Amino acid sequence: METGLREFPTPKALLSYIDAQLTDLRKKLGELLRLIEELRAKSEQDKRLRSLIMSLVGKEAKVQSSTETIINLDKITIMINPSAETELHTLEELAEYINAKIAKLQSIRRDVEKLAEADIEAKIVAVLYDGVPKSLIIRI
Repeated sequence: METGLREFPTPKALLSYIDAQLTDLRKKLGELLRLIEELRAKSEQDKRLRSLIMSLVGKEAKVQSSTETIINLDKITIMINPSAETELHTLEELAEYINAKIAKLQSIRRDVEKLAEADIEAKIVAVLYDGVPKSLIIRI
């Protein structure tokens, strides 16, 4: 996603940019939600299998060695062979972020739409953070 300044010749051009961002984010969210559903099914299957084993054995089965390794660094988390549940949680957080970004862009779009309806011919410089306009500088 884009961060920095971007100039648009008209408010309608800015609307087109926002629409393209929304389309792209919705597509990514749809793909992510499909993946999340697959992981949910896998996670539930893992839980059912553990529950079945525990009921057969009568106690919690000891895991010989966990293949999941999670390393938390200052700004990033590294997951090596994460469990389905860990991966699911991570992707759900991403889906929430994308959904919030879509909502923010829709709100900004409504505001910019009012500007475009005024049919003012003016250059607009948008201050973008991760593809989302934070401020607009209008030059007439």
